[in-house]
Amino acid sequence: MKRFIILLLCLFGFTSTLFAAPTIYGPTGLITVPTAEALKYQEFNAGMDYMWGSTNGNANNNQAWYYKLNFGTFKNWEIGVVAGKVPTEGAFVNIKYHITAEAEKAPISIAIGLQNLFSSRMTDVYMVASKTFPNQLKLHFGFKANFADEIYPSIIGGAEYELSKQLTTVVDFNGVRKQYQLNAGIRINVGEGTLLHVSLLDIGRTQANNPFYSIGLSYTSPL
Repeated sequence: MKRFIILLLCLFGFTSTLFAAPTIYGPTGLITVPTAEALKYQEFNAGMDYMWGSTNGNANNNQAWYYKLNFGTFKNWEIGVVAGKVPTEGAFVNIKYHITAEAEKAPISIAIGLQNLFSSRMTDVYMVASKTFPNQLKLHFGFKANFADEIYPSIIGGAEYELSKQLTTVVDFNGVRKQYQLNAGIRINVGEGTLLHVSLLDIGRTQANNPFYSIGLSYTSPL
């Protein structure tokens, strides 16, 4: 499986998506970072991701499933839930409010949101800006504050580049307490609103001895 994922990353190392897709942790966005893009009114997406890795040579002590469901509710609002083996506290709520500047070319979107609402250790407040360029490049930049035993502020961001209607490269960086993780992956449009997500997480090995791997599916459609 690891060789298969590495091969996909090599073959499709410069690709991006056509519609809003959920992050591993729930809200629409990149790999782990929410963006200012969101679901349209009366649109939804659902997804699942399996993440695995190893610490101290034990490949079985870091495995997790994530299940998520998001809805485009009132105008400019996206509301969703995330659950699974991780987070261990149960299901959490994600809320995002987004606006887009009126511009014919390269519009800028801004969003503020709450991630993992009602968690005692993993609630994030974030603000992010997203800009789409005519050459199919999308850039995202913002900041977040994690509320745990103390408040941990950090910068977040990333990029997407669409090579074709089927392939997208995704890169993001995310603050985890006082460290930063770099993540990279691809999204493959397999048709009918379904995306295959393949990602390599924590490339700099800030949290473990080796990077983590993630593979998942998401589906986006009007209600």
